[in-house]
Amino acid sequence: RIGEIGLVPERLNRLTLMKHLSKKGFSTNEISDFLNLNGIKPVRTSQYSPKLVWSSLKKFNQRLKRKNYQKIVSKTETLMVFKLSE
Repeated sequence: RIGEIGLVPERLNRLTLMKHLSKKGFSTNEISDFLNLNGIKPVRTSQYSPKLVWSSLKKFNQRLKRKNYQKIVSKTETLMVFKLSE
């Protein structure tokens, strides 16, 4: 595991490119066509499909969200008691 969020730099670059294209308004079909035409290959298959782009983006966004998530370790509450005058 390399990189700031535990990804190999080449994979991080591919995912960042997909996220950038998605933010620019590209559909998953257009992103998969762009990656395939530019010779960018996924790890386990020969080419990108729109579904692979969608699932990769979904998992990448979840990973980024987890990285930015701050866990609450403990919470302290103060109880204030007021004595009412009679």
